[in-house]
Amino acid sequence: MNKSEFVAMLSRRLGVPVSRIDGLLERLHSAGMVTPTRSKRHPPPIDEPDAVAILLAVLADRGLEHAADAAWQLAATHHNGERFSDFVGQLLFGPPRYVGHIIIHPSGVSVVVDAAHLEFGERSEVPIRFIPGGVLMAIAAELQGASQRDADAISAITRIFNGH
Repeated sequence: MNKSEFVAMLSRRLGVPVSRIDGLLERLHSAGMVTPTRSKRHPPPIDEPDAVAILLAVLADRGLEHAADAAWQLAATHHNGERFSDFVGQLLFGPPRYVGHIIIHPSGVSVVVDAAHLEFGERSEVPIRFIPGGVLMAIAAELQGASQRDADAISAITRIFNGH
């Protein structure tokens, strides 16, 4: 999957217009958070750091002018010494895990994964965004090569297997 395919998939899965993600991506390019695509004819597969940065920018979106800062801030939140960006990388590129949900707060994240509740950074009373776990599990499956239909099935099977 290349960067433009990843953006299209995020748009479909998260319900965010491609134009919005492209705007965030442009800001990430300017800030040096994402490597520019050298060839439009033969784009390389998206790598883990770029996929994580783009997803974090979409999840933390508080305006295009704040795209890089919001993504950096979200990436840097931690739980027991683990950075949220590393955690997201493992979810996207590692073995399938059950994700109950992710709640993005202004300065932190609340996650239910494999029946454990983790908090990265600070939780607030007013969350910014809620992402159902099945959506993130399907994003990870597609990113690892599953078709859209298979990604939906993998997400459903993971939920069933984990008793949810």
